[in-house]
Amino acid sequence: MSDRRGFLGTLAGGAALAALPSLSLGCARPDTAPVAAGDRPVSDLTLLNGALDLEHTAVYAYGLAGGSGLLSKGALAVGGTFKTSHETHREALSAVIRSLGGSPVDPKASYDLSAFELKTEVDVLRLALFLEMKAARAYQAAVAKLQSRSLLEAAARIMGDEVSHAAILRSVLGKAPVGFYGQIDEVGFDS
Repeated sequence: MSDRRGFLGTLAGGAALAALPSLSLGCARPDTAPVAAGDRPVSDLTLLNGALDLEHTAVYAYGLAGGSGLLSKGALAVGGTFKTSHETHREALSAVIRSLGGSPVDPKASYDLSAFELKTEVDVLRLALFLEMKAARAYQAAVAKLQSRSLLEAAARIMGDEVSHAAILRSVLGKAPVGFYGQIDEVGFDS
């Protein structure tokens, strides 16, 4: 269990988006080295590429879930809607990165999700909740760091999508409603 918890801590880490350009599974790309604390502010391009990497991870995970054969018809439909949402975010982020003169990070051929035992629909839904909350927290951290107001507004809108996805997944998993964003968590997979 401790190996799983260690792995989960490296996966798409929320506040880490402000410091690391590529976060999908804790693997930084060599052409986008982390910015050391105190060196210089993190650029919008770095933050956008970190967000793009999160979207690549989500698209992959929802594709994997959709093809797993573990999902009911309803869960498959909702997962497809969420996957489309992440694909839209990915396309928009890639376009913005290019418009700013940057190079969007490429998706990996696969992502190691072996720390999650995906044997039942509930297992898949818990993974989805985990990824949605990591993305929401990452966008929250990015909002505090983005220098362009228009990028900040876009990140805040995407964060809203991620929180909406998480709230729906919490409901499907039978988790109690929450009164504010800080109460929504991605932990508690053993409950």
